[in-house]
Amino acid sequence: MRDLKNHLWTLPFIGIIICFTSLLTPTAFFENTFWNHLIYNWLWGYFYEKLPSDVVIRRFYNDPLQLFSSIFATIIIIVCLLIIITSFYKNRDKLKSGIINPFTSILPSIFIIIIMSIWMITMEIAELQLYGISFWLRYLPNFGLIGMFLGAGIIICGFLLIKKLTAEKMSVKTQTSKN
Repeated sequence: MRDLKNHLWTLPFIGIIICFTSLLTPTAFFENTFWNHLIYNWLWGYFYEKLPSDVVIRRFYNDPLQLFSSIFATIIIIVCLLIIITSFYKNRDKLKSGIINPFTSILPSIFIIIIMSIWMITMEIAELQLYGISFWLRYLPNFGLIGMFLGAGIIICGFLLIKKLTAEKMSVKTQTSKN
């Protein structure tokens, strides 16, 4: 159990890697095999579309609501991840003793989840306004979306687990020193 407590820092680190990886992968995709039509959407407002005539379109969104909400969400997520990494690096010695500042570790992860949820809603609203079609009925979620929620959840769980197990370790040390 002692070895597990010494390596708990890897859990939030894995969550950070998953979040950065999901920034580089598409968040949603549409595939119609009958018409040979394929669309991939990235969080940062870029999309790739392959039409049935083998014409490929690569560009950023034309709609300002889609483009600005995507770029804004990406910037906020990158800033939150940088805050987590910075606090993770500066407080790596404190992590072993369970001293965790929730404002620099857990709160940015919760903010990532909130921003992704807002991005999903704005994409739905923009798609309904532009085409009258529901975005999430047309597109399927991909790793860029699922990975962001998964990574943020792993970061939160990792920090909470570090806090809980190191608090138990400290209470056991206090009880043994009193006896």
